Amino acid sequence: MLIQNLTLTNFRVYEGTNSFDLSPVKRCGKTPPIILFGGLNGAGKTSILSGVRLALYGRLSLGSAVSQKRYDNYLLESIHHSKETNRSPNTASVEITFTYAKLGTENQYQVKRQWERKRTGVKEALTVLQDGQVIQGLSYDQAQNFLNELIPSGVSDLFFFDGEKIAELADDTGGAALEQSIKKLLGLDIVERLSGDLTVLKRSITKRSSVETIQAEIDTQKAMLEARRHQIEQVRQDINAVMVQRSEVQSHIAQLQRIIDGRGGHFSASRKDLEAELGRLQSQKDALIAQISGLISDAAPLALAQDLCERTKTQIEQDLSAQAAHHKHALLCSYSEQLSKQLSGALPTDAMAVVSRELDVVLAQNTNIMPGEILHDVTPMQASRLLSMFKDAQRQATDSSQMFLALEVVEAALDEMGAALARAPDDRLIADDFESLQNLQQQIGWLDAKLDELKASGREIANGAVEIARKLDRLYEDAAKTSDQKRMLDYIGKISGLLKNFVDQTSEAKIRDLEAQFAERFSKLARKDDMQLQIRIDATTFQIQLLSESGRPIAKDELSAGEKQIFAISVLEALAKTSSRQLPMIVDTPLGRLDSRHRSKLIEGYFPTASHQMIVLSTDTEVDESFYEDLAADISRAYRLEYDPQKGATRASEGYFWKIREAS
Repeated sequence: MLIQNLTLTNFRVYEGTNSFDLSPVKRCGKTPPIILFGGLNGAGKTSILSGVRLALYGRLSLGSAVSQKRYDNYLLESIHHSKETNRSPNTASVEITFTYAKLGTENQYQVKRQWERKRTGVKEALTVLQDGQVIQGLSYDQAQNFLNELIPSGVSDLFFFDGEKIAELADDTGGAALEQSIKKLLGLDIVERLSGDLTVLKRSITKRSSVETIQAEIDTQKAMLEARRHQIEQVRQDINAVMVQRSEVQSHIAQLQRIIDGRGGHFSASRKDLEAELGRLQSQKDALIAQISGLISDAAPLALAQDLCERTKTQIEQDLSAQAAHHKHALLCSYSEQLSKQLSGALPTDAMAVVSRELDVVLAQNTNIMPGEILHDVTPMQASRLLSMFKDAQRQATDSSQMFLALEVVEAALDEMGAALARAPDDRLIADDFESLQNLQQQIGWLDAKLDELKASGREIANGAVEIARKLDRLYEDAAKTSDQKRMLDYIGKISGLLKNFVDQTSEAKIRDLEAQFAERFSKLARKDDMQLQIRIDATTFQIQLLSESGRPIAKDELSAGEKQIFAISVLEALAKTSSRQLPMIVDTPLGRLDSRHRSKLIEGYFPTASHQMIVLSTDTEVDESFYEDLAADISRAYRLEYDPQKGATRASEGYFWKIREAS
């Protein structure tokens, strides 16, 4: 496609008929691709882009979900109003002429969209000519559909965009803007609308054939589902607002932390905290010393004479056994003596002699097995205390050893804390900064709690919505069973399955191509000292992950403002290249947030090569005289747009901001 001419008649700031020749001019065997428009803010640069989109897409130029009433108001507001006469004409139009090659055949198309102010609103007319002849038999809707098929609006978003589109991609942290661009590239936005339309059609068919009781329940559940949708949207907006607040607070924390680190604050949270920790460690040391002293003054020293304790323990056990044996022998002698006295008068003399001899034998045998001498004449209770003391000595020795080890750890920590205290700055130097940092961190905690609360609320509402949707599906299925159009509903179900398979099979290859195109484009546009970015796109969720040259995942916030801008432009160029369509590019104020080095890379590596026709809408500060000289070899035409505040109208001249000549 090549845009040859754009004519704006009474459109916004353009009074009367303003025609712009946009076809590149061949010079010295080369066709420079750039058509440069220069103008200050409010001079009508954006109106050039808006005029092209309006001519081609009508209501779709404002978005896919714009009502007819809003579109009619837009048309009325776009009719030029003269400040000089304080009057507006009744009609306005935008007209674009372009060539388009399809299946090896090139045709010229002329599209004119004209609208007229009426008492009841606005009347719009659309005329399409092919090779100078009006395409006959096309209604307004048919003519619009013809243009939509020729140049799909979703794909055109990748070629006709302004600085807002670049800023949206640059600042988007969740990937929603890039996801929408990818879907438009793959045509998935159309597939999604088709899938949604099929669902609406299914419900509409079922609704017409449902019994009254089911329909009443369906209406009730639909109302409940709509209420849930509004609640979810409100929660989403609240979450976005809190996330913006959190991002700002986090940025302040990072800035303040750098200030604190520069003053030595990275050695400690504060000197007061160091001193408190030092006091705690000293108290811990004193407690350990007191405990060790208590053990040393008790039984613990006995553990030093381990062998003596063991021998003493053995001897005491032997002495206790000997005492028991002597006590037993004494009892035996006493019983023997008593028995002899009792039997001496009761038994004959010879029998008593036998008994006496047997008793003597028993006493003699018991005397032979008597233990040796008793060294320690201690009672069992005294022996128990001694043995218990030996056990306590072992236990206390183990406890003492552990406490000595703990004391070494505490003393080492005290040494380190003393060194840290020596390095830490005086609290008076950083006290205010630390207090501010703590306040900001408290804000982060509060915001995180708020986010958790909102997310929990959103999940609860979403779960309720899912249950309602499931109930609706069951109701529709019940109603469909009684429908005369069940076969159509079955077809809708099959088509929905086919759409899902189509998305799954076509997404993967295009996404991998997009990743490669992005890496190549970013490498071409970035400065040498910029990081070399890559992207990874999930083919199912379309979530975007940024990767460094080494493959390390990085957050969007790690990029500088210039890198974000180059990132966004690289994405748009990669999307355009991946679309495989030869379309002109129209870029409105693309350099606003770039430094001079990034602008130079863009001027050298983007504008001259991005497309066969590059229409750039710029201010004098974006493409100044120096950058204009760098672009001069690639500029076919240049226009300057100058706004007259007295008339409220823009006058166009050829020659950008230098060597001005009136445009036709």
